[in-house]
Amino acid sequence: MTAGPSDVSGASRPGQVLSTSAAKILCVYKPHVLTGWLIIFSLNLGPQNNNSKAGFQTMSQVKGVQQFFNKARFRDVKRIYTPEDVLRHRGSLVGDTTIPLSCLTARKLFGLLEDRFQHRAPLHTLGVLDPVQMSQLARCKDLKVGYVSGWACSSNASDNVSPDLGDYPYDTVPNQVGRIFNAQLLHDKKLQLSRYNNNNNDNADEVDYMKPLIADADMGHGGVGTVMKVARLFAEKGAAAIHLEDQLVGSKKCGHLAGTVVVPVETHLTTLHATRFQWDLMNTENLIIARTDSCNSKLISSAVDPRDHQFIKGIIVNDTKESKFNKPLNEMLLDLQNGDKISPNNVKSFEKEWYEANKLMTFDEMVKLVLNDMDYHQYLKEKALLKSSKNKRYLSLIEMKQILTKVNNKNTVEFNWDYPLTKEGYYMYNGCLESAIERSLIYAPYSDMIWLETKTPDLAQAKMFAKKIHEIHPHVKLVYNLSPSFNWQKYNIDIKNFIWNLAKEGFILQLVSLAGLHISGLAYWSIAKEFQYEGMKTYVEKVQKMEKQEGSDMLLHQKWSGIEYVESITNTIQNGTNSISSSVSSDSFTESQF
Repeated sequence: MTAGPSDVSGASRPGQVLSTSAAKILCVYKPHVLTGWLIIFSLNLGPQNNNSKAGFQTMSQVKGVQQFFNKARFRDVKRIYTPEDVLRHRGSLVGDTTIPLSCLTARKLFGLLEDRFQHRAPLHTLGVLDPVQMSQLARCKDLKVGYVSGWACSSNASDNVSPDLGDYPYDTVPNQVGRIFNAQLLHDKKLQLSRYNNNNNDNADEVDYMKPLIADADMGHGGVGTVMKVARLFAEKGAAAIHLEDQLVGSKKCGHLAGTVVVPVETHLTTLHATRFQWDLMNTENLIIARTDSCNSKLISSAVDPRDHQFIKGIIVNDTKESKFNKPLNEMLLDLQNGDKISPNNVKSFEKEWYEANKLMTFDEMVKLVLNDMDYHQYLKEKALLKSSKNKRYLSLIEMKQILTKVNNKNTVEFNWDYPLTKEGYYMYNGCLESAIERSLIYAPYSDMIWLETKTPDLAQAKMFAKKIHEIHPHVKLVYNLSPSFNWQKYNIDIKNFIWNLAKEGFILQLVSLAGLHISGLAYWSIAKEFQYEGMKTYVEKVQKMEKQEGSDMLLHQKWSGIEYVESITNTIQNGTNSISSSVSSDSFTESQF
């Protein structure tokens, strides 16, 4: 049962004791002013079972968390920790029935995804900038969710607006989600009041103002502790789901910019685990979307994870070859800069010459280059046998080198991926669909959805990705960014049916991430450029007439903002109010003109 200040007899403030005994306190808990009241819950404060595993943990508590893990909602989700781990770190003020309000919309989102995935139908939406746009999206019956973009917040909701580099404070997007979620709550209350006042005969009955919000969590903004704080903020502020990308903190960029740097597979897994653990501590069911930018990335921050080795590029090092470019790139650049032999303007041209003299390639590409066809096919066969014997989809660089030696022990070619390191220490990476598939297969068990970030709207690419993922994980729901960064008119595709064709492949959640930004800018520009010359004629014809013609609730902006709802509360508390002080009953209320 949900509870608020007016729902519980005698409960006028958060944390008020309703009943007490030696072992139990029943109370109402409000963890954050922005997200409203939570669920009534019980605290067991009596004597603990000293024979339990950890003293303060009882078997019933462990069983409660295990039952939470076993919910149908989590049937395809893996965790690397136990119920005991959750209890040890949860604290005493969380019970089996305490949840943030976002958990309720998360359940709604999960149900929508399950239904759409079963029917291979899309759950598509437009990105929203603010509460105004979300209130309008809510009135669209077949748009069931809202999306809040980090790109949009960076350029629109940050104190220091900037491009999408993920360098804003980590509470920027959660705070914007909080604003929108609070607006959802207000409009929902308005609708509820209208229904009561009209005996549930209101024409707006079918408007769902509490549509789940999906939000951009970038790369998590830091290590385990920071990721957990970000996850907690999103849950408290009202996000039903967040997406986390496998880019490097400090080097994050919009997925449609060049120069993105992905992190090792294990690093992103840690981010996913930290997010899930935080939400388990909160007893909430919010959804994790694991996004990979590896399809288009050319750099990786480290070579520490062997699951990445097959995609890291190096060069063939030959000490006997006479060349002025036979040293590591950055070592040569530093020598030239220290000797004042190169200017900053000439660095790029020198790098270009270095790369022309030292062709970048993966280890497998090098092997294909130096072996004859017979030996190369034997190399591939040995690789497959070793992966099969070890039951894994990858081999480390050391293992691949050992196979090469086994196939051709006379080979003297040295592969080196340190020579082309960038000045930041990043490795060259072969970003491709295969790398995105391999990463997504690893992320899938620890997330609720998988997002493939692409650089073009490519249905064939999407089909291949979905096929490979569903061969191993047939339950996985996929996400597609219908990005405004694409020049859609340029591509020879069936634009009208593109969304529905994608959904047939399992790409259920689809979003035009920056729709709100572009729509807002375009609409305002189209009015402003005429208003400067036509004055109020433009406003009346292009705004007020259109609002009335389209049935927009924004025409009556006072009513839209909730003035009637607030007046109703005032009347209730004051047992009626003077008509002179009323906001809506005197002739000063200008909306009566409409």
